Amino acid sequence: MDESDQISERVRGLAHRVDGLVQIEDFQTEISGFSLHRRTTKQSIHCIYGLGLGIVLQGQKEVLIRDKVYRYGAGQTMLTTIDLPAISRVTQASYHEPFLGMMLALDLNLIIETVQALDEGIELKNLPAFSIESMDHGLADALTRLVGLIEQPTLVEQLAPLIKQEIIIRLLVGEHGRYLRNLVKAKASNQNIFSVIQWLRNHFLQENCIETAFEQANISAATLRNHFKQVTGMTPLQYQKQLRLQEARKLVLSQAMNVQQIADLVGYESQSQFTREYSRLFGNSPRQDLQH
Repeated sequence: MDESDQISERVRGLAHRVDGLVQIEDFQTEISGFSLHRRTTKQSIHCIYGLGLGIVLQGQKEVLIRDKVYRYGAGQTMLTTIDLPAISRVTQASYHEPFLGMMLALDLNLIIETVQALDEGIELKNLPAFSIESMDHGLADALTRLVGLIEQPTLVEQLAPLIKQEIIIRLLVGEHGRYLRNLVKAKASNQNIFSVIQWLRNHFLQENCIETAFEQANISAATLRNHFKQVTGMTPLQYQKQLRLQEARKLVLSQAMNVQQIADLVGYESQSQFTREYSRLFGNSPRQDLQH
């Protein structure tokens, strides 16, 4: 049995274990930031990925970020290093063979400390804010032990932090490592960018929020736009628009307002422009979604 077959067998074993633990769609474990997910039907979820690691154990899913689609399946992991608006779609799932996955939030301060302990210097590169890679033996071992803690709640407080640190080390020495190192370097070099991202996350519905964020960062708009796109893969306006459309989607599905009211609330002066951009991102017009 070669290495890839061994890892596939480990993943199947982990999937079987998770399948026995989670009988609902989304299960937040007693381990902080660690959740298990189960789907028996294909479906889409509109979300914002934070700093974390997504793991597929069974089935397949795709993630739409802006206008690009990224696919990953059993035995693969997706690392996201900043808050990214996205559409997550389960594309392979059934009652008899459900989609099974896990999400682990990562601690930025712990990543910074670990990178500083492992690396003498880091060169900032123009890398995307996410990556998809196959699981290796070391990461599979650490994740298996983390799942095992769910059945040993009295040991969570003592062992979960140690296993989480090991997972970060495994990520750093694996294929995801350059993305985490880049995050640490970008955080040190472009602290203003992360402040702007946080501001936009908290104030994206406000008028002139981008200009206000630029003023608070106290650097030129041109420099900030360049650095913002380097870190996020989007311009500030594109990022804000994604956040506004995600909020609009929530309001549409709540069916508490009409299309014009929703367009006004999320900052669109033109209902036709709102409908056009909403339809482009979500596949249906807001009016169609309101009728469902």
